[in-house]
Amino acid sequence: MKANTTKQYPYLGDYYGYTVVTSADGTVSNNVYTTVPTPVTMQLSVNLLGELVIESQTKMQMNGYIKNIVDANNDEIYTDGEWKILQTAPLLGPMGLKAGYKYRAQLIAGNI
Repeated sequence: MKANTTKQYPYLGDYYGYTVVTSADGTVSNNVYTTVPTPVTMQLSVNLLGELVIESQTKMQMNGYIKNIVDANNDEIYTDGEWKILQTAPLLGPMGLKAGYKYRAQLIAGNI
């Protein structure tokens, strides 16, 4: 029997990215977040600081938001949970190939 070697992404969430909009005179820049989320599949864990550690095939921006994360049974992991992405890094595979992305996110809203 062969082991399943493909990585599983059992969690699903809504990702809200942004574009940077600069004023006409170039002095002020603001992040304008999308109103329609992008569905993202993820593998999750938690670090010792209580932050969410996310692995995904989807590129996400620092300071982007993830909401409505559900598990394989479609149960929300936090009621009205919202996380802000604080850090990002590529996952590099053994054969010299990119294997996805890893993120660190902090809970900014929601209840257990």
